[in-house]
Amino acid sequence: MRWKSTTTLLMALGLGLIANRALAQQGSDPQPFDDLRARIEQQDKQIQELQSQMSGLQQGTTATATATPTAYAPPGAPASPGVAPPSQYEVGSDLSIRVTLKDGLFLWLETPNKDFTMHLGGWMQLDNVWWNESTPLNAKAGGRPGAVPQGVATGVATGGIGDLQDGCYFRRVRPFVEGTFWETGEYRLILALENIQYDNTGFDEFWVGQKDIPVINMIRVGHVKDPMGLEGDMTSSSRCMTFMERSSYSAAIELEQNFVTGIWMANNYFDERVTWQAAAFRPDLGASSGDYFGDGQSGLQGRVTALPIYKDEGRELLHLGLSGGWRNGTANLANGYTGNTIELRSRPELRDDQPAGQALPTNSDNTRMVDTGVLVSDQEYIMGLEALYVRGPLSFQAEYGWNWVNNVSGVIQAAASPPVALPGGPHNYVFSGGYLQVAYTLTGEYRHYDKRIGTLAREYFGHEGPYEKGFLVRDADGHLCWGLGAWELAARYSYVNLNDGTGLDRIAGGEMQGVTVGLNWYVNNNLNVMLDYVYNYRSNLYPGGIVGWTDGVGARVQFQF
Repeated sequence: MRWKSTTTLLMALGLGLIANRALAQQGSDPQPFDDLRARIEQQDKQIQELQSQMSGLQQGTTATATATPTAYAPPGAPASPGVAPPSQYEVGSDLSIRVTLKDGLFLWLETPNKDFTMHLGGWMQLDNVWWNESTPLNAKAGGRPGAVPQGVATGVATGGIGDLQDGCYFRRVRPFVEGTFWETGEYRLILALENIQYDNTGFDEFWVGQKDIPVINMIRVGHVKDPMGLEGDMTSSSRCMTFMERSSYSAAIELEQNFVTGIWMANNYFDERVTWQAAAFRPDLGASSGDYFGDGQSGLQGRVTALPIYKDEGRELLHLGLSGGWRNGTANLANGYTGNTIELRSRPELRDDQPAGQALPTNSDNTRMVDTGVLVSDQEYIMGLEALYVRGPLSFQAEYGWNWVNNVSGVIQAAASPPVALPGGPHNYVFSGGYLQVAYTLTGEYRHYDKRIGTLAREYFGHEGPYEKGFLVRDADGHLCWGLGAWELAARYSYVNLNDGTGLDRIAGGEMQGVTVGLNWYVNNNLNVMLDYVYNYRSNLYPGGIVGWTDGVGARVQFQF
């Protein structure tokens, strides 16, 4: 196209020269002069049009040569550098595949126009724990207190919690695939394989969805995150937790229910400064199997967040959140009772058993420190408050919430026993708890945040990771070279109260306070090491209940890709 335009320009110039020569030869004849001048003006106009076309062609060729298609990254994934592809193209018209490695989170496959993308990855957490506890708590847990002898309706199991054992185990083994399809479709499929040696597997996130829907924006169906809470393992990911385990508040008041099976929707406004999420679901069991059977059991949950402060791309921010939900319990078929039951409980804030395992490993113990017992109830309501303030390497995070259990007509005091009616008739109870934590990154990095859905980012320090990667090697001259990685100090105080009611209608689940201190080393985007000290103290039990403390040290190695 360019050589044709150049040839036309040269021909026009040649015609101009011939016309000037003819004009000189004809002397004073005015008619030929006028004809030649008109032709020259017409040719000048054509030349200008050709020059304009050539300029446009050159700009288009330059843009085509320099533009690099941007690869779509699923929520929380790193974005590729470069210029976005043309705004108009036929979805699925170019299905060639590009394979890339991004910020250590390999492997990414994508089409040039990001119609289809796929990230193959996973993460692994290997934990070691060492335990100590007050002597009375070493006693094995017994049955639940009877109604008359203990003066309460129900509560934490009598006796202690058993002798907690030192040990090691894979806390999580989570291979996954995530990405997009036909531009607006999204999917995330994460398996939970840490209990496969006990013939027990489960699901992490396991959903398919659509984005960019008018009004709703995002919708997902499957095993989704419950829109409730702020700790990493709740609405974000267990990969981005500050401590090895979530607080007793998230376990007891929020039912340790970070996954549900149902439909999830979300949207954001004002440059993603305000978000909402909502879910309708069946309640998820501890095994996270994704299936559930029970007549009438269901739940609703919603969450709204706001960012009154957001500066320097999140280096300073203030997050405020409110969540609320309703559930009508789960079917307690193991006790021969098919009605709705509700139970609030929490372990020490460090594990001594395999997570979500139906068959416990030898010497492990999953006895709870505080426990309401199994309550026969029509429904419960949950409300939680959230706050997060990040200012560079310093962050403060807090939550507090309530769980209202309504119309409790009886309790199940022992396995396979029928419900025992409350002497005073149906009652309403309320339980509460919360936590406060502070963290400081010694090397200057700041905690990252996902504005799109108002949660903590799945990559703790964002796509780039630590400012300096951690390493220790010798250079060509034999001298030591090293990088620090990112180092973080953190502390948390937690409190939960599972007591309410009076006399023979009292629920004596107990109170528990906890202190956790952590030191975290983020070697690079893929590897980090966590070291936690955890202290928990339970008190205010039923008459004669064993008051005591546990403390433990935990170490975790986490690898993700």
